[in-house]
Amino acid sequence: MPNKLPPNLAIAVIRLPSSEWLPPDLARIPLSLQQQAACFNVKRQQQFLSGRWLLAELLFNQLGYARLPEIEITDNGRPAFISNDANGLIDFNISHSGEYIMVALAQGCRIGLDVEHIHPRKNLLKLAQYSFSPEEYQWLLSLPSSQQNDGFWQLWTLRESVLKLSAKGVWQMKQLRINPQQRHVSADFLPQLFCFTSRQDDRAWAVASDYNIDQPKIWLVDSESKLVAGESANLIRFMG
Repeated sequence: MPNKLPPNLAIAVIRLPSSEWLPPDLARIPLSLQQQAACFNVKRQQQFLSGRWLLAELLFNQLGYARLPEIEITDNGRPAFISNDANGLIDFNISHSGEYIMVALAQGCRIGLDVEHIHPRKNLLKLAQYSFSPEEYQWLLSLPSSQQNDGFWQLWTLRESVLKLSAKGVWQMKQLRINPQQRHVSADFLPQLFCFTSRQDDRAWAVASDYNIDQPKIWLVDSESKLVAGESANLIRFMG
């Protein structure tokens, strides 16, 4: 079936107020998911419910969905909506790091999302040498020491977003090739690949897609736990 919607992307992010915080209103979350979350420990319950609440609110604000549609785990382990008949292809991805939870919702294309709470990391260059290509590693070495931490997380989120797009594991990172200077990215398991990364406050994030998406719409959660429009992100684009 041809896609009925032009490819576009919306992103929502919340910085959890505390380690005990839960969404105040779960009306858009099916009871079955709420019961599933009740079996988790406190931390996992917070991540699970907050991510799906954020997805439900994004669907409501973008497409007018009153409730979160049913979700299935596909054969490759990737979550997806069971039915896409009404609006063409609708894809989503959820990522969390530290107190940040981020959701990406795409229409007309597939996506992968990764967010990382930026923090100093011990043995950063050693990990980069092991995980990245020689070209990436040399690029990272060429940066001033004050910029290497940001450069590391830019490359890391970019790679993670590509893996999440294709439901691949971290052991397949070596099948990715990134040229940071030319902003080129390719993967053995993806014939067509478009990505962008961004740095906002103390978080780095990246989105990978099988379509060259325009500027995404950014949503934030305010103090009353409502989605509000945020500022456009400063994107660094990578093309396949």
